[in-house]
Amino acid sequence: MKCSSVQLVVLIFLSFFLTESFSQDHVRIDSLKRELKKEKNDSLKIKILNKITWELIDSTPDTSLFYSNQALQIALKIHYTLAEAEIYSTQGILFRNKSEFDTAIGFCQRALVIYQDLADKNEQNQFNKSIAQLYNSLGNINISKGNYSDATNYYHKALNIYEKEENTKGKAITFINIGTVFMKQRDHKMALEYNFRALSELGENGDEELKGDIYNNLGGVYYEQVKDSLALVYYLKSLEIDKHLNDKQGLAISYLNIGNLLSANMEFEKAVEHYFKAIQIQTEIDDKGFMTYTLVGLGETYQKMGDLDRAIIYLKKCVDLSLQIGAKKSLQDAKKELSNIYAKKKDFKQAIYNHKSYSNIKDSLFNESSAKSMNEMQTKYESEKKEKEIDMLTKDNELQVLKTAQQEGQIKKQWYLILGIVFILVLAISLVYVVFSQFKFKKQANYELEFKNDLLEMINRDLDTKNRSIAESINYAQRIQETIMPTQNHLNEIFPESFIFYKAKDVVSGDFPWLMQTDKYFFAAAIDCTGHGVPGAMMSMIGYFLLNDIVGERKIHDPAEILEELHKGIKQTLKQDENLESNDGLDIALCTINKEEREVQYAGAHRPLIWLHQGKIQEIKGDRLPIGGLQYSSRGKKIKFTNHKLKLDKGDSIYFYSDGLTDQIGGLKGRKFQNEQVKKIILDNLEKPMVELKDIFYERFNKWMGNEKQLDDVIMLGIKV
Repeated sequence: MKCSSVQLVVLIFLSFFLTESFSQDHVRIDSLKRELKKEKNDSLKIKILNKITWELIDSTPDTSLFYSNQALQIALKIHYTLAEAEIYSTQGILFRNKSEFDTAIGFCQRALVIYQDLADKNEQNQFNKSIAQLYNSLGNINISKGNYSDATNYYHKALNIYEKEENTKGKAITFINIGTVFMKQRDHKMALEYNFRALSELGENGDEELKGDIYNNLGGVYYEQVKDSLALVYYLKSLEIDKHLNDKQGLAISYLNIGNLLSANMEFEKAVEHYFKAIQIQTEIDDKGFMTYTLVGLGETYQKMGDLDRAIIYLKKCVDLSLQIGAKKSLQDAKKELSNIYAKKKDFKQAIYNHKSYSNIKDSLFNESSAKSMNEMQTKYESEKKEKEIDMLTKDNELQVLKTAQQEGQIKKQWYLILGIVFILVLAISLVYVVFSQFKFKKQANYELEFKNDLLEMINRDLDTKNRSIAESINYAQRIQETIMPTQNHLNEIFPESFIFYKAKDVVSGDFPWLMQTDKYFFAAAIDCTGHGVPGAMMSMIGYFLLNDIVGERKIHDPAEILEELHKGIKQTLKQDENLESNDGLDIALCTINKEEREVQYAGAHRPLIWLHQGKIQEIKGDRLPIGGLQYSSRGKKIKFTNHKLKLDKGDSIYFYSDGLTDQIGGLKGRKFQNEQVKKIILDNLEKPMVELKDIFYERFNKWMGNEKQLDDVIMLGIKV
């Protein structure tokens, strides 16, 4: 009920706000229309039409496009090439705002061809600024499509021009855009660097709207780094500027970002309130692209609140909208959340379906935007036609009434009488219509509800049967996995002072320990497969048997070489050279231990090794390379891992673990467990036996998790020599 009240207040406020804003915009547009009617010169008409286009570009994009096309027709008629380029450029921005990305790219490229042709014929470089602006526009569109490499290429082309021209504002805009690419790729250090460079370029008296964008970006980077207080400071700075400038798209983005921050800090009701503020504005300005991000935020927040059904509703809306506009990132996020939610609801079929969709989003998606636009225009045309017919009939009736009144000499008296009767009749008919409609609606709703309840009962009975069958299969898979995987006893036979800390998220797990003993070496690994539950367990079986073959049968003992062969084996097993969309694989920390010499060789894929040596902690990082998938080979990069050799003293210990341990959300502020806490626990318990250290980790992890859901499987190995 509380959320509904908040939404109602927001709607009332926005209705007032929009009315005031509309009246001011209406005055400016009416003035331009009057100016257009008087103007005889075609070139000046184009300028006025362009002004009207920009006045309407955010609030009513379809009307804005109508005036832009009028300008284009005149420019083509009089062969005004420069105006054609300017109009194509504007239409590129307009279609990008409407999230019709391929159409936007087409218009920008048309404009670019014209400007480059004009620049070739002119030696004064007067068109360089326009070319740079188009490069930035093309970069922005490619970011929206998720094509980050293409976006970066366009931005650097723009930056080269702005640097030659010594264009401060242009450089600042391009720095912001490059920072956005780094932000999308989670390179926080570079994202901060480019945004602060943009801020420095603008100076104290620089463009306020640009500063608002920079503050929003800085807030986003600090939010990703879990520096919430800094994130909120910059988000509020951006919101203040957006309100001052009445920047509707900026306002919506600020409300979305603050909503994300509040949700992350478990202030769910306030987060929902901010999301709905964002959606109201995004609906008004037809910003489908950012609306998909807002819908994902709503879905995630309702999931955290435990309202899984409402979360599914908003995430499905996001999926539909993302498919419509080709927003790949939002589609991925929505599919991932849906997979998690269905897993919580024990609907494993939907969970697996959505997880597979999340892992294999296709590059090109169906877009219904054009058909929808045509339907809206047809509906608008029919509506306007009917309104004109009604207006003509009304005028005819009024003329007839006046004529009769004049003939009877009682014009004034009958006029008021007729108005009174019409008013009463309209009021009565309206009341009857409302009551009848409500009755009809309730009757239909009750019928539909009864039908749906019967249908749900049938579905639930069928699902119960299927769920029991699935649960039996999963339990059987668990017994197989437990039989195959090594245990604590296996490890203690070689290293009495050691432990395996294992905590599966679901019944079966995608994380597992792997151990093997040869004549000279002992091999130990902590492995984290793609996904968890049934998909992760299937991948763990593949990894387990491949390692047994590589080390046990083929006698390969070098850790780096083992990982390279494991990468080849997974690619071959999953036929990833044929299925280019499959990037399934695993992360691993692998050690070859010579117990007699106290020597360790370590190699890792995305996983570190913690070495406790002479009472001090050292972290040896693994390579940022994948095991499985085509992410690197498709770009012509070779997979080659690094060996790290360690000489251990008596009493030294080593630890390696999956990211399910460090990424677990919990604690008082809902933060990640993180590597630093792992190191602190080890240092705080130097003198304690390893079996006791395992219990400490288990207790600390569960206490940290509290009421939060376990996010991923956890595996950790500790060995003292």
